[in-house]
Amino acid sequence: MPAVATRRSLMVGLGSLALAGLAPRRALSTPSRGLQILGAPNGSTVVLVDLIESGALAAAAPDVSFRLWRTTDDLRAGIVSGNTKIFSTPSHVPANLASRGMPLKMLCLLGMGHLSVITSDDSIRDFHDLAGKPMLGFFRNDMPDLTFRAIAKMEGLDPDKDIQLSYVQTAMEAAQMLAAGRATTAILSEPPATAAMVMAAQQERKLRRAFELTTIWGRHKPKPRIPMAGIALHASLLDDAPDLVAALRAGLLPAKQRVLADPAAAAKLAERRMEMRPQIFEKAFPYMHIDVVSAKEAKAELIDFYTTLLALEPEALGGKLPPDDFYLDL
Repeated sequence: MPAVATRRSLMVGLGSLALAGLAPRRALSTPSRGLQILGAPNGSTVVLVDLIESGALAAAAPDVSFRLWRTTDDLRAGIVSGNTKIFSTPSHVPANLASRGMPLKMLCLLGMGHLSVITSDDSIRDFHDLAGKPMLGFFRNDMPDLTFRAIAKMEGLDPDKDIQLSYVQTAMEAAQMLAAGRATTAILSEPPATAAMVMAAQQERKLRRAFELTTIWGRHKPKPRIPMAGIALHASLLDDAPDLVAALRAGLLPAKQRVLADPAAAAKLAERRMEMRPQIFEKAFPYMHIDVVSAKEAKAELIDFYTTLLALEPEALGGKLPPDDFYLDL
C-alpha cells in the first residue's frame, strides 16, 4: 500500500453560528453543501445508497451526491485529496490512514464477509482441497487477497507455496475468465461470484460455490463473519456537521431493514445507482451478509481482524492498530 500523501484539511465549510450563545449550535447548523459520498463496489453498499435515496440526509446535505469508486487507489485518492468525507470501504483502508495520522473514524460495519471460492473443479469441497491447485485472485495485496491469505495460514497452508496463485485487477475480470473456462478456480466477491456462475451456465459451463470464506473463518474465530466492509468518515464532521452525522446514525439501521425486507427492490436500486444487474444482485443477496453494526460494538472483532492482517502484511494497517477513538458508536 503506498505511503499516504501530505494530509490536507477535510473541514466542511459550515460557517460560524449567528447569535452564538443565544441558541444551541445544532439549532443553527448550516447544511453541508457539495457533499460527495463514495461507495465501495460490493453489495453491502446498497444500504448506503438506500439511505441517500430515502432522503434521510436531505436536510443536512441537500445536494449530496454518490459515486462508486473503482479501485482502492481511487478511494484513497478521494480521501487524501479531501474530495470525500464519508465513504463505504474495506475496513482496513480507514484504519491504515488513521494509523498514519489522518483523522478518520470508523462509523459502522456494513458487510460481514462476501468472498467465496467459485470453481469448476469437482474435487474442491473445502479449503485444504486448494493445495497444489491453480487459483485466481484479484486486488493483489489488498483486502480480498489478504483475507484469503490469512485464512490459508489458519488452515495450515502457505499461500505462496501450497497454492498456485495468480492475479487479475478486478473481481469482474476474474469472474469473466472463470465463466469463459480460462480459469478453473477463483476467489470472488459478490455479486461477481454469482455473475460468474450465471455467465458460465449461459455458455453451458458448470461453476459452483465450493465454500464461503466466512465458514472457514468461523472455524478459527468466535463468529463465522469477517468484518470486511463498513462506513468511515472524517473526524471533522463530528464537530462541524453534527446534523449530518446524526442523520447517518439515525438512518442506517432503517436503511438496512428496508434492504433486507425487499431484496428485489434493493436489486433495482443497485441497478440504478451501482451499475449492477438486478437479477445477479438478487441471486447474490444471501451471500453478501449485509448488516449494520457500530464500530464500537464490533471493536473486538475489528481489532482481531486488524491484528490478523498486521501479522500477514504490516503495511496494510500502516504498521499498527488505529487509535482507540477510531471506533464510533451509532
